[in-house]
Amino acid sequence: MTETMLLDAFRRTVPAGALQIVEADDALGLPIAELPDGSRARIDLRWAGLGFPRDVAAALGRTTRKADDTVLVVCAQALSDGSRRLLDELGVSWFGLDGAASLHIGTIWVARDARAAPPAPSVDFRWSAARADVAEVLLEIVAGGAAWQDGRPRVADVETLSRLSGRSLGSVSGTLAGLDTSGWTEPGPEPRSRAVADPSGLLDSWSGWQRRLPSTWASFHVLDRNPTRIEEQLASLFGSGLILTGSAVSERVRPMLTGMRPVTAYVDMDGPALDAAAARAQMLPAPAGSIRLRPAPSAVANTSRVVDGRREASPIRVYADLLAGSERDQEAADAYRSVELSVFA
Repeated sequence: MTETMLLDAFRRTVPAGALQIVEADDALGLPIAELPDGSRARIDLRWAGLGFPRDVAAALGRTTRKADDTVLVVCAQALSDGSRRLLDELGVSWFGLDGAASLHIGTIWVARDARAAPPAPSVDFRWSAARADVAEVLLEIVAGGAAWQDGRPRVADVETLSRLSGRSLGSVSGTLAGLDTSGWTEPGPEPRSRAVADPSGLLDSWSGWQRRLPSTWASFHVLDRNPTRIEEQLASLFGSGLILTGSAVSERVRPMLTGMRPVTAYVDMDGPALDAAAARAQMLPAPAGSIRLRPAPSAVANTSRVVDGRREASPIRVYADLLAGSERDQEAADAYRSVELSVFA
């Protein structure tokens, strides 16, 4: 999100005619708001990504350009409840691209709820299933600590990305060229090599696209309400083909969810085989069951890992699946990212 895009979003949030924004030409370089009473205020706009507490803390922690009349304003895709409470307690103005806002700039006060679900981020890069598979593998390798000697995250070679993602060499090359153009990757220290220039931005864009995809999970109901026992039953049914994700993984890393939670997992088989196995186990299809399953895409299966005898999806995939869940899952995603994906902080 560039400063120009932030400023445009701010203009759309403030009621028409409430104030006028002019570009500043002083040493601070901040836009100036001219208020109806004739006073002026410099606006320090901070982008907080998806709007979780981790994103807000990062935005607040950046070096600021201060003056006595500076007003700090935080913007995000959509501010979570925890982030709103934090900003309100600090007395910091904020607004989301979903339409929600709490602004207090001089005599101007704006308070409103979201209009609807947040719109897709305005980026030139066009995501597709093939590009997303390549990016998922790239991000997982970065999460594993792959880096050049200068410390920049390392982009794996085209052949490795193709093999793990299940996509053609041409698809991988095209994806990498798009990532370069978008500023997420850049030339590495060796000939024909690449480094990740903006790990957090790439993860946010990829996971945001995953979050907006229509759900393809098959939901089932079972009588048992204990998630641990359900996981054991699924492991007995699907064996090493079961790949746990979402809260089934995050709760072992950093417990946050209380009460009943669905068990979400990929199965390393095609759809008809999965349905047949579920039928044999007398798992009943249900709109909102305690089990959610789907066949594992190549990128998920090939980046999975075995932890304490359980096969789990990669931390990148676990984070994306949590982010696509309920608000409780999304808060768990933020906590999980801070522990397992610190390279993307």
